[in-house]
Amino acid sequence: MKVVIADGYHEADYIINLFNDHKNDLVVINEDESICHYLSNNNDIPVMQGRCTRESDLKEAGAQDCDIFIALSEDDYKNYVACKTAKKLLNAKRCVATVINPKNVRIFKDIGIDMVVCSTYLLGEQIRNLTSIENMVNSLTLDDEKISILEIRVTEGLDVEGKTLADINISDLGTVSSITRNGKTIIPNGQSMIIEGDKVLIVTTMENKDKIIEIFKRKK
Repeated sequence: MKVVIADGYHEADYIINLFNDHKNDLVVINEDESICHYLSNNNDIPVMQGRCTRESDLKEAGAQDCDIFIALSEDDYKNYVACKTAKKLLNAKRCVATVINPKNVRIFKDIGIDMVVCSTYLLGEQIRNLTSIENMVNSLTLDDEKISILEIRVTEGLDVEGKTLADINISDLGTVSSITRNGKTIIPNGQSMIIEGDKVLIVTTMENKDKIIEIFKRKK
């Protein structure tokens, strides 16, 4: 399977790790030179520096005729343009875009993006269809259930509250890609502390999803 990963940082790193085997042909392109070096060195694969919104750069990277095109920029418009370019001009079979603005989820889907991922939108849908899970876990799967994206809301009395990501240590199970706190998005590191009210976005596998939910649901 041919997978194109356009832009992104920690999310791109984790997805590369998931697909980086002999069964898949990975194409990675990133506009930021320093991130290109990081992704290349960390995963031992070539990463092209270029714009994912530019057809010529995508062609030079080898993005034509891919099975799945994943756009991970923090700029919603860039992800839209990249996916439309891949779909219309490079014959991508399936396109996935992340978005920051939840209003763009329906818009992007209506204009032909196959899958749109937004942590805030996922939370809103979960509230509307509230289940018995106290900390409102919502999950989305990508590519035949290989990848699971969890959004977990931290409520009062959970064991993870007041701990750093290093303390919780789920690195063997998945990657915390972002924390939303008071309407602002935080790109976390090991010293980032989890507090009540946080919305934690975690990229993992279907195999490890339940383990991560159990860790974050555990009471003090």
